[in-house]
Amino acid sequence: MNSRYHHIVFIFFTLATIISCGGGGGAPGSTGSGDTGIMIKSSLLSMTSPDIDTYRDCCAVDATTGSCTTLEKFTRDDATLTVTTENATPGVTTEQFPAKIQECTISYIKSNDDPAAPIIEALTIYPSCTLAVGSNTCDVTIIDIARKLQYSNPVLVDHTIVPAQRPTHYVARMTCTYTNNFGKSGMFEADYDLWFDDFNHC
Repeated sequence: MNSRYHHIVFIFFTLATIISCGGGGGAPGSTGSGDTGIMIKSSLLSMTSPDIDTYRDCCAVDATTGSCTTLEKFTRDDATLTVTTENATPGVTTEQFPAKIQECTISYIKSNDDPAAPIIEALTIYPSCTLAVGSNTCDVTIIDIARKLQYSNPVLVDHTIVPAQRPTHYVARMTCTYTNNFGKSGMFEADYDLWFDDFNHC
């Protein structure tokens, strides 16, 4: 009787382990392929430069009044998001495509070595990105002006915060939710290193 009990317990835990290990795979940081039928093979962010100019310099000053007459261009910064997808059930169906990215939230994670760096509020965007089988690229906002000012005001203007390093290192972690053609949702992440400071000068 005791032997039979231990045998039943062993079978139960073996089945529980097998069930918990299922779920469809996908790229690191991705979930939902088992629900959507779409495997996220990779998700990458790229930019021309990772240096984020956070301060708007004055380019020209009126000699008489001393007031600024021309300010440098100061806009949000975009990145290219490349998402490579694959049919999670090859040879069965591709009706789950096209998929669409619904929203992405960018968190600005400061370095553990720089606890004094300003906290930058997360940004949620709603990119117009469609996902088909294979490689897909689209432009996405990686930081806006409001969040640039959350760095520059205390560091470059008021000098109330002194980061351990300048330029100051952050990791932009983009977490995106997508839906397949039937409305089932999944998630993936992409990280990119950014450096904040006053980079552009007139």
